[in-house]
Amino acid sequence: MFWIAFALFVIDSVLVTIIILMQEPKQSGLGDALGGGGGGDFGTMGGTAGGLHRLTIWLGVIWGLLALALQVIPRA
Repeated sequence: MFWIAFALFVIDSVLVTIIILMQEPKQSGLGDALGGGGGGDFGTMGGTAGGLHRLTIWLGVIWGLLALALQVIPRA
């Protein structure tokens, strides 16, 4: 069971990396994150950008759950 979870973890890690690299950058840098920009469009992404954003969140949640599972499942 451990090795199945580990294989899923590795596959999810690769997918998260690919999906993050596919997203377009905001080009606003750290200034926007610290309150320097408008930043009012957090939940208003549509089309492909919105789908990639949602997919990134889901893959991140799955990655975290698999990371926890790898600590609980004994290696056999």
